[in-house]
Amino acid sequence: MTKVFFNFLKINMNQKINILIVFLFCQFIFVQIVQSNTIQYTSPVSGSVYNMESTNIIIGFSEKINSGYIRNLPISLTGSLSGNHSYKLEIVEKGTRIIISPDSRFAFGEKVTVSGLKGHDDLSFYIRNSKPNVTFDANSDLEFTNKEKVYPFHRDFLVAPDSLPVFTIYNSGSTASGYLFLSNFSGVNINSYLMILQNSGVPVKAIALNLKGYDFKKQNDNLLTYYEEMIHCFLGLNSSYEVVDTFYTGNGYTTDIHELRVQPDGSAWLLSYDAETVDMSVIVSGGKPNAIVTGLIIQKIDVNKHVVFQWRSWDHFQITDATHENLTAYNIDYVHGNAIEVESDGNILLSSRHLDEITKINSVTGEIIWRLGGKNNEFNFLNDSIGFSHQHHIRRLENAHIMLFDNGNYHTPAFSRVVEYSIDEGAKTLFLEWQYRHTPEIFSSAMGSAQRLSNGNTLIGWGAAATTLTEVTPQGNIAYELSLPATEMSYRAYRDEWGSVTLGQPDNQGAPEAYCLYQNYPNPFNPTTNINYRLAKNSYVTLKVYNVLGKEITTLVNGFQNAGEHKVQFPGSQNVIGQLQSGIYFYKLQTESFTDVKKMVLVK
Repeated sequence: MTKVFFNFLKINMNQKINILIVFLFCQFIFVQIVQSNTIQYTSPVSGSVYNMESTNIIIGFSEKINSGYIRNLPISLTGSLSGNHSYKLEIVEKGTRIIISPDSRFAFGEKVTVSGLKGHDDLSFYIRNSKPNVTFDANSDLEFTNKEKVYPFHRDFLVAPDSLPVFTIYNSGSTASGYLFLSNFSGVNINSYLMILQNSGVPVKAIALNLKGYDFKKQNDNLLTYYEEMIHCFLGLNSSYEVVDTFYTGNGYTTDIHELRVQPDGSAWLLSYDAETVDMSVIVSGGKPNAIVTGLIIQKIDVNKHVVFQWRSWDHFQITDATHENLTAYNIDYVHGNAIEVESDGNILLSSRHLDEITKINSVTGEIIWRLGGKNNEFNFLNDSIGFSHQHHIRRLENAHIMLFDNGNYHTPAFSRVVEYSIDEGAKTLFLEWQYRHTPEIFSSAMGSAQRLSNGNTLIGWGAAATTLTEVTPQGNIAYELSLPATEMSYRAYRDEWGSVTLGQPDNQGAPEAYCLYQNYPNPFNPTTNINYRLAKNSYVTLKVYNVLGKEITTLVNGFQNAGEHKVQFPGSQNVIGQLQSGIYFYKLQTESFTDVKKMVLVK
């Protein structure tokens, strides 16, 4: 440096002036670049309240950030109660965002100020006043730094094949290709399984869980995911059904069961529910001064599990936007988000059940683009006077239409359906292109899904209803239907191709696997009926009868049989018929390579 300084002194005045002009010009250009690179997004939002004490700070810029400029930023992070905080600074999202991660938590009730962003105003926000007293803490700071902690929760279904649910199956048409993906659960103590099924009910794979599992689905050709209730996060399974990844929200929020959307680059969109203590007496007449109000958090995490985008209902929705919630209650769940759809432009659609609303959100700025349904509806429903009510599972179709499962809680009378709308986002109009209502009518008060399949059919997961899933043609004809036992349900249901074999057509007919379980005759019956079946090869066979609750009534066959046709009479004696009541029963045939279940009706 000294040598450079003396060399500068030796040159003449004109040269010195030229050097200074170039230097000042470069400084001017640098300042212009810095000032043109505007801040488009901040999390937390400036002036926002109810922020978590363990939150990070995300700053999103309009252009790619100069890494040298960022390294030299004199950023200070100050809490009004906790003082200055040291932090870690990282550049993410292809160089357009920075994450400021404090080394220690902020204090309850304090104001936090982020200053030192050259050319930009300070950012200030407020930390929540306290941790609410709730039975399950939705903000329990689950951190997974060692994935091995979550691996050992599985066993293969072959350990206890008879513990799988007894399916009622109706197959009358040509289905789309692919296996069925679902997980069962109940309010009572039953075994929950992740199940990949053939149309016959034969499992390609089934995995027993210690607690409940939700939203078992294929994310891509190499990844299956589901929500594991035991650890409150999503697990990712490879094609060998080994746990290879975990997906969870950050910033102190616990991952919600409703949605995981893994993106091609390995990033993922997730939801979390955020219970906070709110003085509702200043919002509505008769409101509780210490109500527990649950908001919604949307997060995008990158492959390193950094939170690179966060959106909070507190910043964009009003509590009074809820359509049917009692705002004078002690507990208020005013949003209840249940689905995310990632648009082709990277923006997202959010389904909020308790707002009766679909919201389009800008994934760069966090701003709302439009609101569909509910109290803040911006669209004109051209040919659907009732709209949707307490809906689930918003999805954008290949034809640019949107499809959702309309639970219909507040239709009069209540009924559930699937609706497909064409949408003009400029004119703000919606046209009902297609809908499906089951005959007889099905009402599912909660959960549910709708998936458009490769052959144009639609797979409907009925959620809380007695019917688990139905595949229907574009004309509304039922091609396939499967139901779990009466006490069990599945949050969502899917059909997808998986592995090298993709079965979807009836898989219990024709060579070489000419197994078949025939419908009993007569049906309905009294006092006896005949059950016929065909074995493709010599097999160890069980044939059992169950009631509608899945309780085993009797075993008709339990032993080795030769290939060919077989017939069994049920019941085998008058003593058995005297113990049975009129109603629906199921018979299940199982070998080492085939399972099928059918329904029969006893009328006394």
